[in-house]
Amino acid sequence: MRDTNKRLRGFLAALLLGLAATALAPAMAAESILRDFDGNPRRLEDYVGQGKWTVVMFWAHDCHICNLEAPRYEKLYQRRGERDLTVLGISIDGEEQKKAAQAFIREHKLSFPNLIGEPEATTLMFTDLTGARWIGTPTFLIYTPTGKLVAQQAGGVPVSMIEDFIAQQTAAGNL
Repeated sequence: MRDTNKRLRGFLAALLLGLAATALAPAMAAESILRDFDGNPRRLEDYVGQGKWTVVMFWAHDCHICNLEAPRYEKLYQRRGERDLTVLGISIDGEEQKKAAQAFIREHKLSFPNLIGEPEATTLMFTDLTGARWIGTPTFLIYTPTGKLVAQQAGGVPVSMIEDFIAQQTAAGNL
């Protein structure tokens, strides 16, 4: 059992580090396809590269894993948001499911910023940013304090792994 857990952690760490090694840094979408929940256009640049690590969580209101992960990332944000890390949620629910997305935010008492985009446009933005094919929600991106994309991962990711990855990147001077 311990060996299995160790292998799983190693596998997930390798996936995260694999992206870091590729040094993907495509330009962020110039055209805003995201909106805040008041309807104002927003860009990723409004949140990334502001002197803190940024964990971006793409989610959908009806995603079971997203419903499990959201409270964990809220706790991370509460614990570290004032210091060195921020969380940004991006709903792919689109205008048609905006009320359901707002209910998701209320239900999980999310205080970190959340944006919403149309499903197709948001997933295309993800592909433009990462060069990777969209797999599904949840999907996580990690940006350095200077705004460099250093990791991506589809599926649930334990908060402890995100924190370990950020600690390793910080120790290596990858800011």
